[in-house]
Amino acid sequence: MPGKKHFLSNAYEYFNTLTMVFYLMVGIPLLFFVVIYLQFQEAGGLQPTQNWNFLAHVIIPAATVISIVLAYRIYKKQIHERGPSTFKAKLRTFHEVSIYKYGLLDLSNFLPVLGMYLTGEQIFAGLYAVALVVFSLNRPTLRRISQDMKLSEQEKQWLSSDKNFDELT
Repeated sequence: MPGKKHFLSNAYEYFNTLTMVFYLMVGIPLLFFVVIYLQFQEAGGLQPTQNWNFLAHVIIPAATVISIVLAYRIYKKQIHERGPSTFKAKLRTFHEVSIYKYGLLDLSNFLPVLGMYLTGEQIFAGLYAVALVVFSLNRPTLRRISQDMKLSEQEKQWLSSDKNFDELT
């Protein structure tokens, strides 16, 4: 009986696992955004901001920006601190720290949706669009992994091949 494949079996499994996590984390806030947006459209549409509220108009946008900044800082710091040296260690590190980064970027997508739900204002749809673009720029690709993990030419070839990673030297 063949063994169960895991995310470090081959390039396909690795990218498939990372991509599924990425799209799941992008898709959940998007689903909430669409539902809330459509509800407000039925009620006459999102309104322009008329009165400033500290929680909605200062804390939520600030927390959105902070979560984006933290996502990048923690990501870079974790890669630097772990300093993986083997191919599999590099892939495992990228996978683990990317999940944390996606979690913080997911938070940065949820906060504008929450603001839109609480206020029904257009500003939060715009903030969500910006956060979504930032998140979408972080899709796991061969180029991103190669650059961030400083893969050698041989490791880049392994990552783009269909070989089983356990067979590589």
